[in-house]
Amino acid sequence: MSVFVIGITLPPNPRAPFLQTPSKGINKINTTTKQHTVDPKIFEFNLAMQRYGQSKFYPRLERLNSFLVLLLQTLTLFKLLSAYDGTRFAVLLTVFILAYLLTDFINGLVHMYMDNNTHYTSLIGPFISSFHLHHSRLRYNYHSALKVYVYESGTKFWLLAYLIVLSYLQYTIVLNYSLNLCLVSIGILSSLAEVSHFWCHNATPKNKFIYRLQKCHILLSKQHHLAHHQKDNTHYAFLNGMTDPLLNKISHYYYAGYKNHADQHALAYIKTMQAKHALDKSAIHQPIKKANKTNA
Repeated sequence: MSVFVIGITLPPNPRAPFLQTPSKGINKINTTTKQHTVDPKIFEFNLAMQRYGQSKFYPRLERLNSFLVLLLQTLTLFKLLSAYDGTRFAVLLTVFILAYLLTDFINGLVHMYMDNNTHYTSLIGPFISSFHLHHSRLRYNYHSALKVYVYESGTKFWLLAYLIVLSYLQYTIVLNYSLNLCLVSIGILSSLAEVSHFWCHNATPKNKFIYRLQKCHILLSKQHHLAHHQKDNTHYAFLNGMTDPLLNKISHYYYAGYKNHADQHALAYIKTMQAKHALDKSAIHQPIKKANKTNA
């Protein structure tokens, strides 16, 4: 879940934020607190974003990860199809539904961990800080589903590790076909979950087919996911949200929430960058005004 299409005006960034409509949830954060002046995490966040925006390493790593994820998804799917043993359709459908729920849960767990992760000075700190910008708006710029699928797969490093292990198992042992189907489905649906999240933010009643899938709880609906932006430490699932009741219990037990931590760091960064951009604009226009006065 990245921010490659967020519409916030920031310095050059290969994955510049892509959201348009302000999120009510993040605006409810208490911005009058002195936390912004004393919290060292804000300074660490800014440095991590600076590393992310100025280094070619991070976007190249994302492109490589995306390529490898798509390659392994294709290879594991091909291996699955070539191993079909005549298992009944009813069994396959049941297994796929189970895989769907497991994908919703697993990706929700990863989302939970990332939302509450503030290790900005770590090796993956720039990815963590960039990830936290996704709470800042509720509507994304339009991109095709295929582009979202490919691009968002670039930040799912855990998925690459998963697919490597799955591919190794497929080529070294004979997996039960139902188990194989479940594992391959999780590997592909984990990327589809990013598309579901994108449609959750952008789909309207005009997108009739997508809207119906959301109403049937096959894809994540905006009404369900809204709680994640307006409340705190809740509703992390983003394939269809069916496993949120379990995820919410886990999050309330292990984490304090993101509204007064990661969201604060992201909000402080956005305000700083917007102020800097405004100053840069005024500095550009000021000589022009002086030149006009001289000519007059």
